[in-house]
Amino acid sequence: MKTRIIAIAISLLAFSACDDEEHADQLGGGLGSSDASNIVAGDGFCGPQGGAQALGTPSYNSSSSAKLDLDGNPAAQGLDPDWHAGTTGTVNGQPVNSAKYAYVVMSPGQMAASNVSLGDWATVTNNSTGQTVYARVEDIGPEGGTGEISQATAGGVGIQQAVVQTKDGPSTVTVGSPSVTVDAYAGTASIQGDCSSQVVSSS
Repeated sequence: MKTRIIAIAISLLAFSACDDEEHADQLGGGLGSSDASNIVAGDGFCGPQGGAQALGTPSYNSSSSAKLDLDGNPAAQGLDPDWHAGTTGTVNGQPVNSAKYAYVVMSPGQMAASNVSLGDWATVTNNSTGQTVYARVEDIGPEGGTGEISQATAGGVGIQQAVVQTKDGPSTVTVGSPSVTVDAYAGTASIQGDCSSQVVSSS
């Protein structure tokens, strides 16, 4: 069992070194994406066409401890007590896979207060390193929840992940105590993805 957990943790850590060319099978692109049989390589890590200027001013901003959302990742079943097979948002009619798609989670209250909808663009910044990636709002969480990001988002900003044993069973958590800033941009869901602008910064 210990060997299995270590192997899983190592495979999760690999997300921080993902290369778009290696992920031709991933879903992504938000609303207006191509159909599921013709996914653009790296779409789940793409930024918006027009880059940051196309998004304008964020309508939502929050800085908090980073928490992982594993929903939509079939391989995560049994590795997180809060795991769900699906996400609230879907792409090409399928749940958004936490391991392959950069997304953030917002509560209904946060979305209502900021006019953010599923599919809208977001940016996520690792507050310790300044690494920032584009993401989409693709899951709705409980009220009061902040800082939940997908595994792919965490890897994109250099946050490592590991499986630990808890009283509720195995749980996938962030390594250390990273914090992130999430900015979301209302009314941007229709902006298509551009894989040449996948990363905002990596300083």
